[in-house]
Amino acid sequence: MKRIFQHPSEPLTGKKYWRSLGQLSDTPEFRGWLEREFPQGASELSGGDVSRRNFLKLMGASTALAGLGLSACRRPEKHLVPFTRGVEWSIPGKALFFTTARPSRFGYAPLVATTHDGRPTKIEGNPLHPVSKGATDTFSQSSVLDLYDPDRARTISFNGSASDEAAFEKALDEILKNAGDGAGLAFLLESDSSPTRERLRGEIAKKFPKATWAR
Repeated sequence: MKRIFQHPSEPLTGKKYWRSLGQLSDTPEFRGWLEREFPQGASELSGGDVSRRNFLKLMGASTALAGLGLSACRRPEKHLVPFTRGVEWSIPGKALFFTTARPSRFGYAPLVATTHDGRPTKIEGNPLHPVSKGATDTFSQSSVLDLYDPDRARTISFNGSASDEAAFEKALDEILKNAGDGAGLAFLLESDSSPTRERLRGEIAKKFPKATWAR
């Protein structure tokens, strides 16, 4: 059962303690900053009759009265659209697990990805790995959020303008055509111990021996 604590009200004749030097000086600059930083709670420091609690009471009553006149409003209807082609090995409502790995400072972290309807929802350590034995870190746990990052790059851009894959491949072909032995050609990459990438780097180094690799 929830307990409600009745706090005593502040005496009107008691001492008033200032919370900062800015409140003590009460300069116009401080009042302007207060209104910008705390637009709903600035009246509490000014000693007005309308406090945050009274403001919430008034807003709650206004919302309740507005609900009487807006009883016809409701949430917009949204229809679930089934898959035109089902996800492989998936059962609706049941999770599907995949073993995977991500690069770390010490090599690669063995992980198990939990998916629902083909979408990763949780990352955990692989309990069958003899080294980690199911342990994981915060970076691996939060790596699933990178897939749902709204600020991630979704399209190819060139000089700030949207482009397409065909224009990118055409520009890449022009660079490789004029690269010669690789002098003036540079690759900027993140640190990664992937054996596949090292193999590809070796093949490119044979074709462009003077190319620069920067990590």
